[in-house]
Amino acid sequence: MARVLLRSMRVVGSGIRTGWLLLGITLILTIGCEAGLRLALTTRGWLTERQPLTEDKSENRVVLAAWIPEYLEELNEALRAVWSPYAYWRSASFQGRYTNVNQNGLRATWNPPTRDGADDPPPMRVFTFGGSTMWCWGARDDHTIASHLSKLLYEKGQRVEVTNYGQLGYTSTQEVIALLRYLQRGDVPDIVLFYDGINDVFSSYHNGAAGIPIHEVVRRAEFNLSQRPIQLAWRWGREVLAGNLWGFHRLVTGLQRRLRRQAAPPLPSDDALVRQMVRVYEANLTLVESLGRSYGFDPLFYWQPVIFSKRHRSPYEQHRAKGNPFLKQTYDTVYQRIRRSQALNSRPHFHNLSALFDDLKEPYYWDFAHVSGAGNRLIAAAMVDDVIELIEQRRAAAKQKTVR
Repeated sequence: MARVLLRSMRVVGSGIRTGWLLLGITLILTIGCEAGLRLALTTRGWLTERQPLTEDKSENRVVLAAWIPEYLEELNEALRAVWSPYAYWRSASFQGRYTNVNQNGLRATWNPPTRDGADDPPPMRVFTFGGSTMWCWGARDDHTIASHLSKLLYEKGQRVEVTNYGQLGYTSTQEVIALLRYLQRGDVPDIVLFYDGINDVFSSYHNGAAGIPIHEVVRRAEFNLSQRPIQLAWRWGREVLAGNLWGFHRLVTGLQRRLRRQAAPPLPSDDALVRQMVRVYEANLTLVESLGRSYGFDPLFYWQPVIFSKRHRSPYEQHRAKGNPFLKQTYDTVYQRIRRSQALNSRPHFHNLSALFDDLKEPYYWDFAHVSGAGNRLIAAAMVDDVIELIEQRRAAAKQKTVR
């Protein structure tokens, strides 16, 4: 009996040792593979994905500006979101050297200093709305579209306060909702400027429907997770994987993204989704114009440029434009429809900037959507005269009311 018990204990002990040995080997292999993946993916990211555009336009090539490594490291910390009713999210507050976001989720904008004791009239208030291209991913605070617009207006003798309401990933519908929320609180501007196009197309392409925010499928999957324990455990497991084994996570998600791109069909030129997307955008413009008449502000709408139509692309821009051919075809199709839309182009406050960079030889794009600080200045320069025209109209109207 004792021999049988001893033999059994030896078998169990041997099994435990073998199990621990296999677990240790697996753990070592996992750590080694994870370290290798992190090194490879990080190196690849710096060499291909994150080669930035400098603001020095002397050469048609990508140059690593001295401030950019620190900026990108800071940006990774700044790109956090908090819940916002109706619009889903807004940027979390952040203070850094190049990127600053206040407690209301609004990015810092350059505005002229106030003069102490000066008997100046209150400045015209300009609100700018848009997605990450208005928030200005890839640009420092003083080089966003809103900051450049404020500088140009100041240089032209205009007393204006510009506020950047751009939020990462917002579509035009979310921006209209955000504007409505500010109006409800009594925060009424003089001029509202919308800069859209890329996110509206992107979300329609991935959701298969227009007027829906980006990544809607994620929020649908997360809805009521507390009442679905199996799905909650699965989502929690993915978060643990993403947080602790991000090398494997990035590899898997990258492969999934590539497979989805290969399977994603292009949109034909007469596709109903394209017409629906343009119709939703037109409806948003109509809503803002109606709000403007009711609350006394003037709107401006700008359809933004995208890298696919730029004729003279630098080597880096050529690399960024290759990406997904179906996505390029989708943007080309929608942008052509926007150019042909009589309902849009007949509106006095709608301006199509989609061709702004098409014939320029200098590199401006970080990726297919975001541009450098120098590019943001060109965009602001294309807007400034429209803003001044509205300012002068408003001042003339106010003067007439005073005379009466």
